[in-house]
Amino acid sequence: MLSFLRLFFSKRYWRQISLGALWRQAGFSLRRAHKDPRARKFLLRLILLLLTPFLCVAYLVWLIGSGGVWLLVLAIPVVWWIRRNNRRNEPVRISLQPEPPATPLHEETPELRAYLAQMGLLYAVMLDRAGSEAFLRDKQLPPNVEIISRRTHIDLLRANGIWDNLAPSEREAVMIADGHWPSELIGRTNAGMEPLRLLRWILRLDFFLPLVGMESRPSYALAHEIVSEPGKFLDAKNLIDWNALNTARKAAQHYFYRCLAESVSRGYYEAKDEEAKKWAVGLARSLEGKQGEDLLIGSKLVSEVGPDELSQAVMLARARTNFLSWIERLYSGSAPLSLPFSFPSEPVPEPEAAVQPT
Repeated sequence: MLSFLRLFFSKRYWRQISLGALWRQAGFSLRRAHKDPRARKFLLRLILLLLTPFLCVAYLVWLIGSGGVWLLVLAIPVVWWIRRNNRRNEPVRISLQPEPPATPLHEETPELRAYLAQMGLLYAVMLDRAGSEAFLRDKQLPPNVEIISRRTHIDLLRANGIWDNLAPSEREAVMIADGHWPSELIGRTNAGMEPLRLLRWILRLDFFLPLVGMESRPSYALAHEIVSEPGKFLDAKNLIDWNALNTARKAAQHYFYRCLAESVSRGYYEAKDEEAKKWAVGLARSLEGKQGEDLLIGSKLVSEVGPDELSQAVMLARARTNFLSWIERLYSGSAPLSLPFSFPSEPVPEPEAAVQPT
Protein backbone atom coordinates (compact mmCIF):
# COMPACT_ATOMS: atom_id res chain seq x y z
CA MET A 1 0.00 0.00 0.00
CA LEU A 2 2.95 2.28 0.67
CA SER A 3 3.82 2.19 -3.05
CA PHE A 4 0.31 3.45 -3.91
CA LEU A 5 0.68 6.32 -1.43
CA ARG A 6 4.05 7.30 -2.90
CA LEU A 7 2.58 7.23 -6.40
CA PHE A 8 -0.47 9.28 -5.34
CA PHE A 9 1.68 12.07 -3.90
CA SER A 10 4.17 12.19 -6.79
CA LYS A 11 4.14 14.83 -9.54
CA ARG A 12 4.80 12.08 -12.07
CA TYR A 13 1.41 10.47 -11.38
CA TRP A 14 -0.63 13.64 -11.91
CA ARG A 15 1.42 14.63 -14.95
CA GLN A 16 0.86 11.21 -16.50
CA ILE A 17 -2.90 11.09 -16.09
CA SER A 18 -3.24 14.64 -17.48
CA LEU A 19 -1.53 13.75 -20.78
CA GLY A 20 -3.77 13.95 -23.83
CA ALA A 21 -1.67 11.22 -25.48
CA LEU A 22 -2.56 8.80 -22.68
CA TRP A 23 -6.27 9.25 -23.32
CA ARG A 24 -5.87 9.02 -27.10
CA GLN A 25 -4.10 5.70 -26.61
CA ALA A 26 -6.89 4.64 -24.25
CA GLY A 27 -9.40 5.36 -27.02
CA PHE A 28 -7.39 3.28 -29.49
CA SER A 29 -7.14 0.46 -26.94
CA LEU A 30 -10.89 0.45 -26.29
CA ARG A 31 -11.51 -0.09 -29.99
CA ARG A 32 -9.02 -2.96 -30.08
CA ALA A 33 -9.63 -4.58 -26.68
CA HIS A 34 -11.80 -7.38 -28.12
CA LYS A 35 -8.99 -8.66 -30.35
CA ASP A 36 -5.64 -7.41 -29.01
CA PRO A 37 -4.21 -8.65 -25.66
CA ARG A 38 -1.86 -5.64 -25.60
CA ALA A 39 -4.86 -3.29 -25.57
CA ARG A 40 -6.48 -5.21 -22.72
CA LYS A 41 -3.26 -5.12 -20.72
CA PHE A 42 -2.95 -1.35 -21.25
CA LEU A 43 -6.55 -0.77 -20.15
CA LEU A 44 -6.04 -2.85 -17.00
CA ARG A 45 -2.97 -0.80 -16.10
CA LEU A 46 -4.91 2.40 -16.76
CA ILE A 47 -7.79 1.28 -14.55
CA LEU A 48 -5.35 0.49 -11.74
CA LEU A 49 -3.73 3.89 -12.23
CA LEU A 50 -7.09 5.66 -11.99
CA LEU A 51 -8.08 3.63 -8.91
CA THR A 52 -4.97 4.76 -7.02
CA PRO A 53 -6.57 7.88 -5.45
CA PHE A 54 -9.64 5.91 -4.31
CA LEU A 55 -7.49 3.11 -2.86
CA CYS A 56 -5.37 5.64 -0.96
CA VAL A 57 -8.39 7.49 0.43
CA ALA A 58 -10.09 4.23 1.43
CA TYR A 59 -6.92 3.04 3.15
CA LEU A 60 -6.51 6.27 5.11
CA VAL A 61 -10.20 6.21 6.14
CA TRP A 62 -9.77 2.64 7.35
CA LEU A 63 -6.64 3.58 9.31
CA ILE A 64 -8.38 6.50 11.00
CA GLY A 65 -11.48 4.47 11.80
CA SER A 66 -9.51 1.57 13.26
CA GLY A 67 -7.07 3.73 15.19
CA GLY A 68 -4.21 2.34 13.16
CA VAL A 69 -3.21 5.78 11.97
CA TRP A 70 -1.43 6.35 15.29
CA LEU A 71 0.61 3.20 14.77
CA LEU A 72 1.55 4.52 11.32
CA VAL A 73 2.64 7.86 12.79
CA LEU A 74 4.79 6.09 15.36
CA ALA A 75 6.22 3.66 12.81
CA ILE A 76 7.56 6.35 10.47
CA PRO A 77 10.34 7.67 12.83
CA VAL A 78 11.21 4.09 13.87
CA VAL A 79 11.67 2.99 10.24
CA TRP A 80 13.69 6.14 9.54
CA TRP A 81 15.98 5.47 12.52
CA ILE A 82 16.53 1.81 11.54
CA ARG A 83 17.38 2.70 7.92
CA ARG A 84 19.74 5.47 9.08
CA ASN A 85 21.49 3.11 11.51
CA ASN A 86 21.87 0.45 8.81
CA ARG A 87 23.52 2.93 6.50
CA ARG A 88 26.00 3.93 9.20
CA ASN A 89 26.98 0.33 9.95
CA GLU A 90 27.18 -0.75 6.34
CA PRO A 91 30.73 -1.98 5.58
CA VAL A 92 32.79 -0.02 3.12
CA ARG A 93 33.25 -1.89 -0.15
CA ILE A 94 36.17 -1.07 -2.39
CA SER A 95 36.11 -2.31 -5.96
CA LEU A 96 38.15 -1.54 -9.00
CA GLN A 97 36.24 0.51 -11.56
CA PRO A 98 37.00 0.50 -15.27
CA GLU A 99 38.68 3.54 -16.73
CA PRO A 100 36.14 6.08 -18.05
CA PRO A 101 36.14 6.45 -21.83
CA ALA A 102 38.26 9.26 -23.25
CA THR A 103 35.21 10.75 -24.96
CA PRO A 104 32.02 10.79 -22.83
CA LEU A 105 29.02 9.16 -24.45
CA HIS A 106 26.73 11.93 -23.25
CA GLU A 107 27.96 15.38 -22.33
CA GLU A 108 25.27 17.95 -21.61
CA THR A 109 26.82 21.40 -21.91
CA PRO A 110 25.37 24.93 -21.75
CA GLU A 111 26.53 25.40 -25.34
CA LEU A 112 24.55 22.35 -26.50
CA ARG A 113 21.42 23.48 -24.64
CA ALA A 114 21.70 27.00 -26.06
CA TYR A 115 22.21 25.69 -29.59
CA LEU A 116 19.19 23.38 -29.43
CA ALA A 117 17.06 26.10 -27.83
CA GLN A 118 17.88 28.56 -30.63
CA MET A 119 17.33 25.86 -33.24
CA GLY A 120 13.96 25.09 -31.64
CA LEU A 121 13.00 28.75 -31.61
CA LEU A 122 13.77 28.99 -35.33
CA TYR A 123 11.56 25.95 -36.02
CA ALA A 124 8.79 27.49 -33.92
CA VAL A 125 9.01 30.83 -35.75
CA MET A 126 8.92 29.25 -39.19
CA LEU A 127 6.01 26.96 -38.32
CA ASP A 128 4.10 29.78 -36.65
CA ARG A 129 4.53 31.80 -39.84
CA ALA A 130 3.41 28.80 -41.93
CA GLY A 131 0.29 28.54 -39.78
CA SER A 132 -0.42 32.24 -40.29
CA GLU A 133 0.09 31.94 -44.03
CA ALA A 134 -2.17 28.88 -44.25
CA PHE A 135 -4.87 30.80 -42.37
CA LEU A 136 -4.56 33.80 -44.69
CA ARG A 137 -4.93 31.58 -47.75
CA ASP A 138 -8.19 30.10 -46.46
CA LYS A 139 -9.80 33.05 -44.68
CA GLN A 140 -10.96 36.53 -45.69
CA LEU A 141 -9.87 39.05 -43.06
CA PRO A 142 -11.93 42.15 -42.19
CA PRO A 143 -10.52 45.42 -43.63
CA ASN A 144 -9.48 46.78 -40.22
CA VAL A 145 -7.47 43.68 -39.18
CA GLU A 146 -3.69 43.73 -39.67
CA ILE A 147 -1.48 40.63 -39.61
CA ILE A 148 1.88 41.33 -37.96
CA SER A 149 3.44 37.84 -37.99
CA ARG A 150 6.40 38.92 -40.16
CA ARG A 151 7.31 41.87 -37.94
CA THR A 152 6.92 39.85 -34.72
CA HIS A 153 9.03 36.97 -35.98
CA ILE A 154 11.86 39.16 -37.27
CA ASP A 155 12.00 41.05 -33.96
CA LEU A 156 12.06 37.77 -32.02
CA LEU A 157 14.87 36.29 -34.10
CA ARG A 158 16.94 39.48 -33.82
CA ALA A 159 16.40 39.79 -30.07
CA ASN A 160 17.74 36.27 -29.50
CA GLY A 161 20.78 36.41 -31.77
CA ILE A 162 19.40 34.10 -34.45
CA TRP A 163 18.71 36.54 -37.31
CA ASP A 164 22.35 37.11 -38.26
CA ASN A 165 23.02 33.35 -38.24
CA LEU A 166 20.13 32.39 -40.52
CA ALA A 167 20.79 30.73 -43.86
CA PRO A 168 19.92 33.13 -46.73
CA SER A 169 16.90 31.08 -47.83
CA GLU A 170 15.32 31.24 -44.35
CA ARG A 171 15.95 34.98 -44.02
CA GLU A 172 14.33 35.59 -47.40
CA ALA A 173 11.30 33.47 -46.45
CA VAL A 174 10.74 35.36 -43.19
CA MET A 175 11.01 38.71 -45.00
CA ILE A 176 8.26 37.89 -47.52
CA ALA A 177 5.19 40.05 -46.87
CA ASP A 178 2.41 38.50 -44.81
CA GLY A 179 -0.03 36.53 -46.93
CA HIS A 180 2.39 35.98 -49.82
CA TRP A 181 4.00 32.63 -49.03
CA PRO A 182 3.48 30.15 -51.91
CA SER A 183 1.86 26.80 -51.14
CA GLU A 184 5.15 24.97 -51.76
CA LEU A 185 6.90 27.01 -49.05
CA ILE A 186 4.11 26.32 -46.56
CA GLY A 187 4.28 22.60 -47.33
CA ARG A 188 8.07 22.51 -47.08
CA THR A 189 7.98 24.34 -43.76
CA ASN A 190 5.38 21.96 -42.36
CA ALA A 191 8.02 19.22 -42.61
CA GLY A 192 9.56 20.81 -39.51
CA MET A 193 6.60 19.88 -37.30
CA GLU A 194 8.11 16.56 -36.23
CA PRO A 195 11.57 18.04 -35.40
CA LEU A 196 9.84 20.74 -33.33
CA ARG A 197 7.86 18.09 -31.46
CA LEU A 198 11.13 16.25 -30.76
CA LEU A 199 12.91 19.42 -29.63
CA ARG A 200 10.08 20.16 -27.18
CA TRP A 201 10.68 16.69 -25.72
CA ILE A 202 14.49 16.95 -25.78
CA LEU A 203 14.42 20.34 -24.02
CA ARG A 204 11.99 18.89 -21.42
CA LEU A 205 9.07 21.15 -22.24
CA ASP A 206 7.07 17.99 -23.00
CA PHE A 207 7.71 14.99 -20.77
CA PHE A 208 6.07 12.40 -23.00
CA LEU A 209 6.86 11.45 -26.59
CA PRO A 210 4.16 9.34 -28.28
CA LEU A 211 5.22 6.45 -30.49
CA VAL A 212 5.23 7.09 -34.22
CA GLY A 213 2.04 5.09 -34.70
CA MET A 214 0.27 6.96 -31.88
CA GLU A 215 1.32 10.43 -33.04
CA SER A 216 -1.43 13.01 -32.92
CA ARG A 217 -2.17 15.29 -35.83
CA PRO A 218 0.31 18.16 -36.28
CA SER A 219 -0.73 21.41 -34.64
CA TYR A 220 0.61 24.92 -35.16
CA ALA A 221 -0.22 25.53 -31.49
CA LEU A 222 3.02 23.70 -30.59
CA ALA A 223 4.94 26.43 -32.41
CA HIS A 224 2.81 29.39 -31.33
CA GLU A 225 3.33 28.51 -27.66
CA ILE A 226 7.10 28.89 -28.09
CA VAL A 227 6.80 32.13 -30.08
CA SER A 228 4.58 33.56 -27.33
CA GLU A 229 6.90 32.39 -24.55
CA PRO A 230 10.41 31.82 -26.00
CA GLY A 231 11.83 31.43 -22.51
CA LYS A 232 10.34 27.92 -22.40
CA PHE A 233 13.15 26.94 -24.78
CA LEU A 234 15.81 29.57 -24.10
CA ASP A 235 15.76 29.06 -20.32
CA ALA A 236 15.84 25.25 -20.47
CA LYS A 237 18.00 23.78 -17.70
CA ASN A 238 18.09 20.13 -18.75
CA LEU A 239 18.12 17.92 -21.80
CA ILE A 240 16.66 14.45 -22.21
CA ASP A 241 19.12 11.81 -21.02
CA TRP A 242 21.08 9.68 -23.47
CA ASN A 243 19.28 6.41 -22.72
CA ALA A 244 15.82 7.88 -23.40
CA LEU A 245 17.10 9.51 -26.58
CA ASN A 246 18.62 6.26 -27.80
CA THR A 247 15.45 4.29 -26.97
CA ALA A 248 13.28 6.78 -28.88
CA ARG A 249 15.55 6.59 -31.92
CA LYS A 250 15.48 2.77 -31.94
CA ALA A 251 11.68 2.74 -31.58
CA ALA A 252 11.31 5.13 -34.54
CA GLN A 253 13.74 3.05 -36.59
CA HIS A 254 11.73 -0.09 -35.78
CA TYR A 255 8.56 1.61 -37.03
CA PHE A 256 10.39 2.73 -40.18
CA TYR A 257 11.59 -0.78 -41.04
CA ARG A 258 8.15 -2.30 -40.42
CA CYS A 259 6.27 0.30 -42.48
CA LEU A 260 8.88 0.22 -45.23
CA ALA A 261 8.63 -3.58 -45.46
CA GLU A 262 4.84 -3.30 -45.77
CA SER A 263 5.20 -0.67 -48.49
CA VAL A 264 7.65 -2.80 -50.47
CA SER A 265 5.46 -5.91 -50.14
CA ARG A 266 2.49 -3.95 -51.53
CA GLY A 267 4.53 -2.55 -54.41
CA TYR A 268 4.50 1.10 -53.27
CA TYR A 269 8.31 1.10 -53.25
CA GLU A 270 10.59 -0.91 -55.47
CA ALA A 271 13.27 -3.00 -53.83
CA LYS A 272 16.84 -2.53 -55.02
CA ASP A 273 17.48 -6.25 -55.27
CA GLU A 274 15.75 -9.59 -54.77
CA GLU A 275 17.25 -10.13 -51.33
CA ALA A 276 15.76 -6.87 -50.05
CA LYS A 277 12.39 -7.70 -51.57
CA LYS A 278 12.43 -11.17 -50.04
CA TRP A 279 13.18 -9.69 -46.60
CA ALA A 280 10.38 -7.12 -46.90
CA VAL A 281 7.74 -9.55 -48.16
CA GLY A 282 8.72 -12.15 -45.55
CA LEU A 283 8.45 -9.66 -42.69
CA ALA A 284 5.11 -8.28 -43.91
CA ARG A 285 3.59 -11.76 -44.31
CA SER A 286 4.88 -12.96 -40.94
CA LEU A 287 2.99 -10.16 -39.17
CA GLU A 288 -0.09 -9.85 -41.39
CA GLY A 289 -3.27 -9.88 -39.33
CA LYS A 290 -1.50 -10.76 -36.06
CA GLN A 291 -3.42 -8.56 -33.63
CA GLY A 292 -1.11 -9.09 -30.67
CA GLU A 293 2.21 -8.74 -32.51
CA ASP A 294 2.11 -6.25 -35.38
CA LEU A 295 2.79 -2.54 -34.80
CA LEU A 296 -0.12 -0.12 -34.69
CA ILE A 297 -0.88 3.03 -36.63
CA GLY A 298 -3.71 4.57 -34.67
CA SER A 299 -6.13 1.76 -33.88
CA LYS A 300 -5.16 -0.35 -36.93
CA LEU A 301 -2.33 -2.77 -37.61
CA VAL A 302 0.31 -1.71 -40.11
CA SER A 303 -0.95 -4.52 -42.35
CA GLU A 304 -4.49 -3.07 -42.23
CA VAL A 305 -3.97 0.64 -42.96
CA GLY A 306 -4.53 2.27 -46.34
CA PRO A 307 -1.78 3.61 -48.62
CA ASP A 308 -2.03 7.22 -47.40
CA GLU A 309 -1.74 6.29 -43.72
CA LEU A 310 1.13 3.93 -44.47
CA SER A 311 3.01 6.51 -46.54
CA GLN A 312 2.59 9.11 -43.80
CA ALA A 313 3.92 6.66 -41.19
CA VAL A 314 6.97 5.88 -43.33
CA MET A 315 7.76 9.58 -43.73
CA LEU A 316 7.19 10.35 -40.04
CA ALA A 317 9.27 7.40 -38.81
CA ARG A 318 12.08 8.27 -41.21
CA ALA A 319 12.08 11.95 -40.18
CA ARG A 320 12.12 11.04 -36.48
CA THR A 321 14.90 8.47 -36.93
CA ASN A 322 17.10 10.86 -38.89
CA PHE A 323 16.56 13.81 -36.55
CA LEU A 324 17.24 11.78 -33.38
CA SER A 325 20.33 10.27 -35.01
CA TRP A 326 21.60 13.80 -35.60
CA ILE A 327 20.86 14.74 -31.98
CA GLU A 328 22.80 11.67 -30.81
CA ARG A 329 25.79 12.85 -32.83
CA LEU A 330 25.52 16.27 -31.18
CA TYR A 331 25.43 14.62 -27.75
CA SER A 332 28.54 12.57 -28.44
CA GLY A 333 30.41 15.49 -30.00
CA SER A 334 30.75 13.81 -33.40
CA ALA A 335 28.64 16.51 -35.10
CA PRO A 336 29.48 20.22 -34.80
CA LEU A 337 27.16 22.89 -33.38
CA SER A 338 27.30 24.47 -36.80
CA LEU A 339 25.97 27.79 -38.05
CA PRO A 340 24.22 29.23 -39.94
CA PHE A 341 20.90 27.85 -38.77
CA SER A 342 18.93 26.23 -41.56
CA PHE A 343 15.30 25.18 -41.65
CA PRO A 344 14.43 22.41 -42.00
CA SER A 345 17.70 20.61 -41.29
CA GLU A 346 19.34 18.59 -44.04
CA PRO A 347 16.79 17.32 -46.60
CA VAL A 348 15.79 13.72 -45.90
CA PRO A 349 16.35 11.41 -48.88
CA GLU A 350 13.68 9.10 -50.21
CA PRO A 351 13.54 5.75 -48.35
CA GLU A 352 15.86 3.09 -49.67
CA ALA A 353 13.86 -0.11 -50.09
CA ALA A 354 17.08 -2.09 -49.84
CA VAL A 355 17.74 -0.91 -46.27
CA GLN A 356 17.47 -3.77 -43.79
CA PRO A 357 17.84 -3.73 -40.01
CA THR A 358 21.17 -4.92 -38.70
